[in-house]
Amino acid sequence: MNFRFLLYFLTLYISIISFLWSENNIFVERYNARAIGMGNIFTSIADDSTAVFYNPACVGQFSEKSFFNCMYADIHSLGIIRNYIFSGSTRYNEEIGMGGAWVYERINLEPEIWGQHRFFYALSYSVLKYVFIGTTVKFFLINTDFKEYKNVWGAGLNVGLLVSSERWEIPVFEENNIVLKIGLLLKDVYSEIKWSQTYKEKLPFRFILNIGGNYNKIINAGIQIKSLKDEITSFSIGSELFLLKALDYELDEKYKIKEIVIRAGIEMEKIISYASYYSGGIGIITQNFSIDYAILYQPNYFSPTHYISLNIWR
Repeated sequence: MNFRFLLYFLTLYISIISFLWSENNIFVERYNARAIGMGNIFTSIADDSTAVFYNPACVGQFSEKSFFNCMYADIHSLGIIRNYIFSGSTRYNEEIGMGGAWVYERINLEPEIWGQHRFFYALSYSVLKYVFIGTTVKFFLINTDFKEYKNVWGAGLNVGLLVSSERWEIPVFEENNIVLKIGLLLKDVYSEIKWSQTYKEKLPFRFILNIGGNYNKIINAGIQIKSLKDEITSFSIGSELFLLKALDYELDEKYKIKEIVIRAGIEMEKIISYASYYSGGIGIITQNFSIDYAILYQPNYFSPTHYISLNIWR
């Protein structure tokens, strides 16, 4: 293990967190405790069923055949906004992957209660052995207590691209055990919500660009930017460290634990002014499932949010 390499990343995090210190908002799409723990930089790294949300092109790069993932969160521990997320995916063959998901978000602002359902279906195809494309079709159904907006519905489309060196024989990467990935998500290429018979809202087009990589199967790291209407609205950086592999240590087989992962990340989001939020997490990986925990902290803004995910594969 190159400890100077690890020290560099830790120093970078501490420097950024010391410099950036401001408020944040809660209206950011988060679907996976693992991704949240590393700054939500999952557009190129996503390798489980939550790729349905982050980048449909990633659905086809799984090493395992099938995935199931579920997550729960009580936003800011207030009991007002609760998220329940379920997703599944499978790889049909070396070229084709597919997945689906259901998201339920309950917002309790007495006396009004909102219940939001979102359904996703994703399909990916490997154009070349190192290039994947994918698309996600999504549907919205929102039930409210407001007479004007009793039953709200909508639909949308995302398009994704992934370029990975994992299947591309590049000598300099192979010699140094480096995998480089570039992910691009075109979000809401066309998405519309019908609030009433007379009022429809077209969601703005956004793109997310992510450059991520893996070093010696010990550390995943990446940077990510989001853009809205030709303006950079978000910047993120994060990483995860596979601790047992880094220390060249194996737990006794009776514990059934293959790996312990620690994560950290930071996101900066521009709403009115730039706001920052910091995250960290831990994951435990066994032969057939993993449990991930993440905490998202926003300075001067309510309590931290805790996320927990269960990921099962075969």
